[in-house]
Amino acid sequence: MKTAAAYIRVSDARQDEYSPASQLKLIKDYATRNGYFVPEEFIFYDDGISGTSTKKRTQFNNMIGFAKEKNPPFSAILVWKFSRFARNQEESIVFKKMLKKNGVSVISISEPIGDHAFFS
Repeated sequence: MKTAAAYIRVSDARQDEYSPASQLKLIKDYATRNGYFVPEEFIFYDDGISGTSTKKRTQFNNMIGFAKEKNPPFSAILVWKFSRFARNQEESIVFKKMLKKNGVSVISISEPIGDHAFFS
């Protein structure tokens, strides 16, 4: 079984998006169906923080720190939607390329497109 991290972000309570608990349940369901294990210590959650920049997203940056290790402890980052990972396309591309070089993929559980879709 492969190990994955879960990244959950909610920008604003007024947004029409899944709650953190709903996002986590969907991610865990996806993980189970697709042969991933998501340990509690690799569930990263930023609340009330915009996705336009990663600077203030403490948990995102902690997750990226693990993913940048010589032998990352997980091979994938599962997100509900790619917009939860990053709204700024340039930042998203930079992070995804860096992660891919280190053997970590970013997977949206609700958007049936591959990593390459964000680059086109």
